[in-house]
Amino acid sequence: MIQSLYIFQSNSKKLLYNKNFQSDEKMEMFSSFFSALQTFVSELTESSTESLSTIELGDYFVLISRVNEVTSDLVIIIDREDIKETQKLIPKIINIIMSHEDLFTNWDQEPEKLEMFDLKIIKLILSNKKLISESSITNNQSSILKSIWEQKGALSEQLRENILEEKKEFTEKYLDEENYLKKYEISRKLIDISEKLRDDEKFIEYQTEAKSLRDEIKDRRLRLQYYLDMVKESLEFSKYAETYSYLYSFCLKLKNFADSVTIEKYKAIAKTLLNREKVSKEEFREAIKEISTIEDEIDRILSVKI
Repeated sequence: MIQSLYIFQSNSKKLLYNKNFQSDEKMEMFSSFFSALQTFVSELTESSTESLSTIELGDYFVLISRVNEVTSDLVIIIDREDIKETQKLIPKIINIIMSHEDLFTNWDQEPEKLEMFDLKIIKLILSNKKLISESSITNNQSSILKSIWEQKGALSEQLRENILEEKKEFTEKYLDEENYLKKYEISRKLIDISEKLRDDEKFIEYQTEAKSLRDEIKDRRLRLQYYLDMVKESLEFSKYAETYSYLYSFCLKLKNFADSVTIEKYKAIAKTLLNREKVSKEEFREAIKEISTIEDEIDRILSVKI
């Protein structure tokens, strides 16, 4: 099976096109693995001096074909048993590239042009049933990562010691951190550290942790937005008891995302609405004003890219 296909600009090593024949779920779940793989194959094209190179990668092969006419490198990752079939397919892929020469020599990433090229590549791959299966490169992450790191050579002792110190520091931070947004950022750092240390077990472990945290963050963002929308709607119709209920639920969902001071502030605003008969009009108006700014403040708190 063809697992992945890349086209890099020969001089800059800029990624011009990639197609991973994996499910979207796998692409998201193992994003760090695919990122490490992409970086590695980019480095391979830089070191390759031949028009066609074949490099072993665990149970897979990396085929690199230089397309001089568009100053680009075609890289295909395939299952070991499919090398002959894929070699027959490479001239056809290059013909498709050449038929879209302008796309690669004057790279402007126009969506329409790229979609047409993408469709032709997909049709060509799918036309060869021998190169289509349910196998996934993600099932062999450990052996592939080890193969990548073996080809990069050993770390110096001093560099290894420095990275181990960094690992210790961030591991302690990760275990102590309760804020999911900060914890996610630390998990990304630990993935990078595991890659530097060539530790495939920890790399996969923290990649899984990062995926779990990312899913929780996405889910919590949706729930927070729902409660904010309901707060605004109930407030618009002066249904203050409902506003209190939604705002209090919103506060509970902020746990592990905002600091305790922020959460308590919003709880106090909620109580002001509930006890509106017992507070001054000025205090009540101030609470309503504060509610109108919550969304902006939450957007700032949840601005971490995932």
